[in-house]
Amino acid sequence: MKNTQIKYRRMKSLIALLALLVILPASASSIALSNTKQDTVIIELNNNSKIVIITKSRDDLASLENYDINQMVKDLNNQLSDSVEYMEIKDGKAYVNEDDEVEMKDWKINDDEVRIKLGGVEVDVDTDEMDRWDEDDWEDRKKVTYEADRVDKTTHHFNVDIGLNNWLEDGSFPAGNSPYSIKSFGSWYVGLNSTNRTWVGGPLFLEWGVGINWYNWKLEDPDYIIQEGANEIEFNLAPAGQNGTKSKLTASYINATFVPMFDFSRGRRKITSIESGGIRIKKYSRKGFRFGIGGYAGYRIGSHTKFKYKEDGDRDKDKESDNFFLENFRYGLRAQIGWKGVELFANYDLNDVFTSNRGPINADGNNASLSAISFGITL
Repeated sequence: MKNTQIKYRRMKSLIALLALLVILPASASSIALSNTKQDTVIIELNNNSKIVIITKSRDDLASLENYDINQMVKDLNNQLSDSVEYMEIKDGKAYVNEDDEVEMKDWKINDDEVRIKLGGVEVDVDTDEMDRWDEDDWEDRKKVTYEADRVDKTTHHFNVDIGLNNWLEDGSFPAGNSPYSIKSFGSWYVGLNSTNRTWVGGPLFLEWGVGINWYNWKLEDPDYIIQEGANEIEFNLAPAGQNGTKSKLTASYINATFVPMFDFSRGRRKITSIESGGIRIKKYSRKGFRFGIGGYAGYRIGSHTKFKYKEDGDRDKDKESDNFFLENFRYGLRAQIGWKGVELFANYDLNDVFTSNRGPINADGNNASLSAISFGITL
């Protein structure tokens, strides 16, 4: 039944349809076959619900005997919610009656299975079935694509922030000739986040959770070494004979975030389910436009410097772990904006990277106040 499209107006009609399909001969009080059109068959049920079958010829109608309609309806019932108005089934081979028919399960994880969730993709792997899986199984995969308006009170997902970071001095990036000027490309920001999404009402959601992230500040001039001095963080030129190739400061934090989000699609999602042997894949794609601004707070759990250089033709590196006068606590503002499957973020720390009067000495001879900033994409 390739390219079949099924529209559902109300869940009540679907529930009645499921019950009556199973005991159709006994429970349908009146079944009328409309012969007014050769390519249309209408089955009327006793609760004002109908099954409409549209075919191009009588031969196509007869071919329906090869399909497991009961299994198809059961699968739809497992996937649908009260507000689903449209569902499309692709690859009708998934429902052909065969001796070795495989039932589509409810995607409940078993003890011998592995589940991986990343962003909008969920993968279940049954290791026992995978031992018997081959590439021919993929040709007979089951695929269901549909749009759902269901809004769960709270959903959980794991995502990854990947982007770039820098720091600002008095609202501007440090001058290019400054020892602590940051090289934008290569100063990576990475965050691993466990996030919950709670529906408040209407288009308003709250995204909240915890995670771990890493700042990597890579110096524009790799000949400077980042060192902890007696009174402040220092950026000193490498000794003669050492030609720097990379110099960076890395700090890791554990964070809590809280971001109110306006989702104008009101949680609407496109969902694609694929099953083949021991592999089950479920992909979620958000719909419409959304944005939000919130806050975060974090605590530093580690920091180190790394200096790579060449000396007498040999490559070498020095790595040192310390606190480097970094603030233990950080807090700031987070903005998120998304369109369908794309999600962007930006973070701005409201406090300084280094403790008061411990920042690097600037051109005016004062301790520079540096604020961390990062931006990128959420996967």
